[in-house]
Amino acid sequence: MKKNLLACAALSALLSVTALFAEETPVKSLHSYVLDNGLSVFVAENHSVPLAYIEIAVRCGAYTQTPENVGVFHLYEHMMFKGNSLYKDAAAVVRATSDMGAYGRNGTTDIETVNYFFTVPSALTEQGLRFWSAAVRTPTLDKKEFENEKKVVIAEINGQASDPGYRSLKEKYRLFFADSPWTTDPAGTEASIKAATVKQLKEIQKKYYIPNNAALFVGGDVNPDEVRDMAERIFGSWKRGKAPFADGTVRHPAAPFDAPVLRVMPYDKLSPELADIHVEFRGPDAAHNEADTYAADILSSLIAEPSGLFKRTLSEDPLLGLPDADYTSGGYHTRRTCGLFSFSAMVVSPEQDIAERALYFAEKLPLLMQSVSSAADSESLAALCRRLEDDAVIQRQTAKGLLSSLRFWWAVTGEDYYYTYNQNMAKVDSAVLSAFCRAYFDGKNPLVTLYVHPSVYEKTKEQFSARGFFVSGGVQ
Repeated sequence: MKKNLLACAALSALLSVTALFAEETPVKSLHSYVLDNGLSVFVAENHSVPLAYIEIAVRCGAYTQTPENVGVFHLYEHMMFKGNSLYKDAAAVVRATSDMGAYGRNGTTDIETVNYFFTVPSALTEQGLRFWSAAVRTPTLDKKEFENEKKVVIAEINGQASDPGYRSLKEKYRLFFADSPWTTDPAGTEASIKAATVKQLKEIQKKYYIPNNAALFVGGDVNPDEVRDMAERIFGSWKRGKAPFADGTVRHPAAPFDAPVLRVMPYDKLSPELADIHVEFRGPDAAHNEADTYAADILSSLIAEPSGLFKRTLSEDPLLGLPDADYTSGGYHTRRTCGLFSFSAMVVSPEQDIAERALYFAEKLPLLMQSVSSAADSESLAALCRRLEDDAVIQRQTAKGLLSSLRFWWAVTGEDYYYTYNQNMAKVDSAVLSAFCRAYFDGKNPLVTLYVHPSVYEKTKEQFSARGFFVSGGVQ
């Protein structure tokens, strides 16, 4: 009995020690683990230089906004640098990063994530972790700083609003996602920021800034098990919260338009000798159509091939008038809830039947994409996948490159998607691509946007009116 008890005690001790070690992942030199409070920790080991990249990310952003707090997640991000329980004010925060020799310190708010990051000497990894722990977990949220920071954010919004391209982007999202456009607008509006309150910040903190909705990314000249030990000491007391997505995520309409939506935007940054045509279809959402995202990525790569069927066909079409194959592009950017598939063509002689040519381009795309799908044989698809794998290997040469990519996928799809991406891409064949085109392009109504110089618009505006284009000034 004594021997059995001793054996059990030894096994228990061994398991306790083993639990302290980080787990390897399918990606070389990348380790991961989850703390008891639900915080995911990823460590990329790369001893080439004595530096450590540290990033913490939270699953929230535009897609978690309501009409009442649009833009407030971005404002909250700004407040992370204005003082906390460890550094009392913004000046102390700046001194702390300066004393550490940190560089690249910043934060971003996107549609699916808010993240904070910097790089420090690897000997100061633990100090860097304590910095971000205090910033994210115990921000001061001082009312005076809050009112001052509102002015900074409003200045950013107004600065962006002076760019017609930015206004056009906001209008595009409002057209595609008219059911809840605030879920695609991380910046917000001047009015929404002016109306923001500290109470709203605290509500965001309570609901989203919790360990089981966050991830810590550390990479460089570090030891994975030592980082895990640091994370346990520094973040282990962070209290788990109620899962914020227990009821799922927003689901936008898959077919938002009853007919093609046509807009023309006078754009003074464009040469009078050119017109820029954009055609966009609703694409797959990773939260709801994950399997389709692989076909979308394959098609994006086929479209990008310099001498591929897509570019060659469009550049050789005399009705379009492209200068050469480099003047057309397209592709898909993976999104959790607001996927779009885009095509563009920049053409010459914009005063000649430009409205008709824009419509011709839009009508030509579904059949062309079916042709691209049919022409994709197993050999060419295998070669394409090898190139994509090579690109991933190159990106992983630095810890920051690896972790920044992983953080994106963690937020948008989850880390397992990142680990199995190459295997799932290899399963896509011509039949899968054709099925994707039928589902997302055939018979679907796109948004067609035509950018022309104001002088060209004045000479051709009757064309646009006759074909049902509305004149866009963009949304501020």
